[in-house]
Amino acid sequence: KKKDSFILQAGILASAGIIVRIIGLLYNAPLVAIIGDEGNGYYNSAYYAYSIILLISSYSIPSAVSKVIAQKLATREYRNAHRIFRCALLYVCVIGGAASLFTFFGAELFLEGEAAVVLRVFSPTIFLSGFAGVLRGYFQAHGSMVQTSFSQIAEQILNAVISIFAAHMLIQTVQTKSSTTQAIYGAAGSALGTGSGVAVALLFMLFVYAFN
Repeated sequence: KKKDSFILQAGILASAGIIVRIIGLLYNAPLVAIIGDEGNGYYNSAYYAYSIILLISSYSIPSAVSKVIAQKLATREYRNAHRIFRCALLYVCVIGGAASLFTFFGAELFLEGEAAVVLRVFSPTIFLSGFAGVLRGYFQAHGSMVQTSFSQIAEQILNAVISIFAAHMLIQTVQTKSSTTQAIYGAAGSALGTGSGVAVALLFMLFVYAFN
């Protein structure tokens, strides 16, 4: 039964990963059509820097939290498991907050000119991603991938919708400006979509945690 349950949970997580990638492929074309090649260049440059900072600060948090808490649950050390969970939240608050502030104020250290503006828009997402990662690891430690899978799908859907909508609306506000200005605003709208998706995923995970 444990083996069957593990296969089921792994299948749920893998299916969610496939759905997330399909959504990413579907919304990429209309987004590029809105922000243009120049805007897409700004966005990709900022996203690359953002990904590296996120990798350093909190990328491995879900698997680490899941493994450590699962070990404590296996030995029925429930208080220690919850203590580890709280310590992980404190860790991502400090490390994620520092990484977010460093990204916002030190964006020019990674990118030059307009792309640095887009990177600043990504900075709050670094802070929120850490908390979402801890909560995902917490539920994975309890042998449930449903919450993680659903939050990932919801995150990608909101990312797609908000990215396209925000990029379009921001470009409309500077329609009389130069093409470079429009490209910057469009790329910033795309970055807002990424942050909105993570925020919604975090709110969902917090709701499920509070409900349980």
